[in-house]
Amino acid sequence: MLDWGKIKSRASELYGDTTRKIRQYTPESFSKEKKFVNSLVISLALMTMADKKVETEEVVASMDLINNIDEITDLAMNKEAIELYELHLETLTAVMDSPAKWAIGVAKLLSEVAAVKPYPEYPPMIENLMEYLATADGELHPLETEMKDKILGAIK
Repeated sequence: MLDWGKIKSRASELYGDTTRKIRQYTPESFSKEKKFVNSLVISLALMTMADKKVETEEVVASMDLINNIDEITDLAMNKEAIELYELHLETLTAVMDSPAKWAIGVAKLLSEVAAVKPYPEYPPMIENLMEYLATADGELHPLETEMKDKILGAIK
């Protein structure tokens, strides 16, 4: 059962610490890290929705991960990353009852996730975070394993 009150409360806590200054990056590095953040957030949203259910435990675990990843914090993108995560959840929730729209939505997101493919340091990080998230609700659904394999296929 989805507890939006708990989710919004946790999101508010995480938003509070987004006033950090952005470190100086070269444009290439900045772009690389933003691609990682985008791919990670999409991967978390896909894993959350893999079984076509939004579990509070998975959402809270995703927000905690977003808040604790150095690349996101260093870029002061915590708020934006959480908002992007919520947007992807809402988008996937809206199409989950239509097999064709679901497949198209997932395919679009997988193509965006693939942006980290040229950076070999990121796929293992995303894989580890997906493993953690897949068991956040206390069970590993076969659809979560299938989604994880799709994401790994896109990034490796």
